[in-house]
Amino acid sequence: MALTADAARLAEVAPEFVARMRGHQRRNVTLMVLDGAAFAMVLSMLSETTIIPAFIDGLTGSAVLVGLVGALYALGRYAPQLLGAHLVLGRERRKPLFVTIVVAQRVGILAVAVSAQLAGVLDTGVVAALFLLSFGLYAALAGIVGPVFGDFVAKAVPVGRGIFFGVVQLIGGALGFGAALLAERALRTMPFPAGSQILFWAAVAGSLVSLIFVSLLRDEPLPTPEPRPPFSRTLASIPGIVRGDHDYRRYLVGRLPQAVAAGGMGFVVIAGLQSGSLVAADAALLAAAFILAQAVLGFVLGVLGHARGWRAVMVVGASLMSAGFAVAALDSSLMSSLVAMALLGGANALVFVGDQNMSIELAPPGATSVYIGLTSTALGPFFIVGPLLAGALLSVIGAPLVFMAAAILAAGGALLSLRVREPRHRAAETHRIDRVLP
Repeated sequence: MALTADAARLAEVAPEFVARMRGHQRRNVTLMVLDGAAFAMVLSMLSETTIIPAFIDGLTGSAVLVGLVGALYALGRYAPQLLGAHLVLGRERRKPLFVTIVVAQRVGILAVAVSAQLAGVLDTGVVAALFLLSFGLYAALAGIVGPVFGDFVAKAVPVGRGIFFGVVQLIGGALGFGAALLAERALRTMPFPAGSQILFWAAVAGSLVSLIFVSLLRDEPLPTPEPRPPFSRTLASIPGIVRGDHDYRRYLVGRLPQAVAAGGMGFVVIAGLQSGSLVAADAALLAAAFILAQAVLGFVLGVLGHARGWRAVMVVGASLMSAGFAVAALDSSLMSSLVAMALLGGANALVFVGDQNMSIELAPPGATSVYIGLTSTALGPFFIVGPLLAGALLSVIGAPLVFMAAAILAAGGALLSLRVREPRHRAAETHRIDRVLP
């Protein structure tokens, strides 16, 4: 099995390091799959597209605050990633930083559960504010850990990375699907907010199990790491990367319309609830469909990326998003909503499978975390604007037109993605890009 493009470059400059990390690959892959499986259950309980919007809607009845959920998640998930990328630079080992951020994120998940538990005890406005702040903290720590995790994976899985990401999606998604079915039962049989509170405490428990697997990972010192530059210098290098790497620039342009369109995902549930086609417990069924499709299609996209490259994954992911929103625009019934969320779940796998791998393979070995962080930071504003724009337009033009506009945007992203050159076909030009890195 051949090395990926980035690992092949790393093997040229640090062959002993690559050989040592390959000695740990089976252990690390097993632990990361187990971690992904455990945390997938957490993600299903804290779904920003279904469970969290339904909780906020039940608590406040405000479409604007529902839109704020998606915006907060996007802001936290994408904006701080350059900070995480910077923290990786100049480190011989990545695991200590990785574990530290993971522990902090579990504190954020605990804060979500505690704030939700205050519903009915404190004023609704206070509870909503505390809950959204806690959810934002959890999302921000997820953003910071993203480049750290990506850099660890890039060094720990030099072969078969597409298969690895696909297996993580498949196993984690299957368990997340089961967790979503249990969530549906909790929401259907328990009065609000007790069902939601149970789910959030279950997320705390799952996150602690995940932490055990992360703590057992093995790392090796990277030979002769460059000293970490000041953060200002890392930021100053960004324009040079975007100007100097036209393949990477085209990739970002292709992803921008999809990032805006993704803001409509959280409103599929809300549209059904407002039309009377869905009841609150159906949010968990839609979460199950979203997670299961993300698992199955995420595995398919991982295999596709492994075999054909990551440009094909971009095109397929954008096409799935366009189809999902088109279905949601035509009908808000339970069956149509399930189909729409399944298609959107498959499209959402692009974030986890495609974006990480495209960034990793485009990056020079010493800049893996920078590329991963830059991707998320560049796309972040568009992921933030999307749900706010959808929430503002929902009461003005109605859900069907919002979803149709999202479908058109995603289709445009698929067409733009066809202009991206597959990283494995790039010429040996990383020396030119290296000169603009910190």
